Amino acid sequence: MEPAGPAIHIIVAEPAQPAPVDLLGTVAALEGLGCEVRVAVVADAETVRADCRDAEVDLIVVDRRLGRDCESILETHGDSGPPVVVVDAEGSAEAALDAFRRGAADCVSGGAQYADVLPVVVMEQIRRWRAVQERGSAARLIRELERVHQNIIHNMNSALLVVDMEGRITACNPPAEQILSRPESELRGAHVWGWFKRTGDGQDLVAKTLRDDVRFKGAESLITRADGTLVPIGISCAPIFDAAGSKHGAVAIFQDLSEITQLRNQMLQNEKMASIGQLAAGVAHEINNPMGFIHANLFQMAEYLADLRRVWSDVEGLQKSIARGDAEEIRRTAEKLAAMAEDVDVPYLLTDLATAIRESQEGSERIRHIVQDLRDFSHHETGQRVVTDINQCLDSTANIVWPMMKHLVVLEKKYRDVPRISCFPMQLKQVFMNLLVNAFQAIEERLGESGGTGRIDLTSEAQDDGVVVSVGDTGVGIDPKHLDRIFDPFFTTKKVGIGTGLGLSTSFNIIRRHGGTITVESRVGEGTTFRVFLPISGDDDVDAN
Repeated sequence: MEPAGPAIHIIVAEPAQPAPVDLLGTVAALEGLGCEVRVAVVADAETVRADCRDAEVDLIVVDRRLGRDCESILETHGDSGPPVVVVDAEGSAEAALDAFRRGAADCVSGGAQYADVLPVVVMEQIRRWRAVQERGSAARLIRELERVHQNIIHNMNSALLVVDMEGRITACNPPAEQILSRPESELRGAHVWGWFKRTGDGQDLVAKTLRDDVRFKGAESLITRADGTLVPIGISCAPIFDAAGSKHGAVAIFQDLSEITQLRNQMLQNEKMASIGQLAAGVAHEINNPMGFIHANLFQMAEYLADLRRVWSDVEGLQKSIARGDAEEIRRTAEKLAAMAEDVDVPYLLTDLATAIRESQEGSERIRHIVQDLRDFSHHETGQRVVTDINQCLDSTANIVWPMMKHLVVLEKKYRDVPRISCFPMQLKQVFMNLLVNAFQAIEERLGESGGTGRIDLTSEAQDDGVVVSVGDTGVGIDPKHLDRIFDPFFTTKKVGIGTGLGLSTSFNIIRRHGGTITVESRVGEGTTFRVFLPISGDDDVDAN
């Protein structure tokens, strides 16, 4: 009878007097549910409220003999919080109707069948409560992700789809509508399998991501449009996890590769979006961390506000007593106020309330910085050179990549004071992004599932009439026979489905257009270091394309 999941926590509220306490046999009936059932017996509404604040409660069983306390419990928890089941030894139909009106989830009458009926009612209510909680958690995660990323998603040049665990599309952007030849209204709720062609083993990329947590970066696949035409695409997929590590779906970013000219003109943006596809789950996790404690703090502050209202009620009572001038009444109301203040622990409440507000402000500031970094990285190039701080470009790019790599990498930054240079900053950020992602993948390949950590060193220094930026890693290194080819288009030593072979080629062309150079030193099994030299001023006749 026990539902899957953590132990069941039930509060039984029944009179402490007269004996026998458990007149109906409620506790005995509930303890028979199984060894993973915890039953707490209380005798008043205030204890019920305190227990619900201090622990996760699955159900409240309240004996109607509690009278006013029974009504208070229904008023507090009937419309929100865990379900309340009212038990009545007399089985009055009028009393049951009143309980339902006050918010009771169910009513159980005493009698010969009581011990058999109560467990069935309790288990059904707990199953419903947990199902609502699970659905609500998944829905909140998807809403938060959509809200934070809405502007970024709709300004992408690449198509983006977010799917749930069953492969139903929950979010998309305009490029996805264009490639899939369907408006958003028809895409939402539709299964993604109708567009993605199956591979040789009968599985597609999105299905593998959902089933096995496999991440694809720049893999090739096919999409079937409504008219039956096949469109080759480059796709990146990553699973979406919440802060607790539960998987809730996947994100897929893809581009139409059918037009070679379009692919060449948009190569830079394609690489950028492929990287963002790999980072999406990490960014979602980074946002969910501060969102988690902001959410928790808001609930805590709501409870504190309720306690302060209780204190204020007694303050108002004292004010009225003073206005009437009755000394004895003033003394009684003052004592009542003092007792309430001590019960609520006002000094602690005010201190903790200030702490919760400060933590929430810090969390919201963290989210603002994450969104700002993403907005800066996704900003379109103006086509004109800009005098730029290279340290800022390098650091903001590292901040974008960091959520993806922090579980495996120690990032060492050694920035020197360097002159500002004339450049296309978004293109240079793409170069730094490619180098950082390559460094992380090299470390990931070397460590495998060993559980160790690697190191990436970022340095900048002034040299001659320019700036040198170095990205070094402790990854697998590059075989000497491949060193002369790593900047060739479409050349890659990565596994199939991991990369397109365009990252270093794109980076080489960007640096060359800036009048700079990019070189590499590597030892197999020890690591690789890329060095980028950028002149202070580049050729004015070189544009951003």
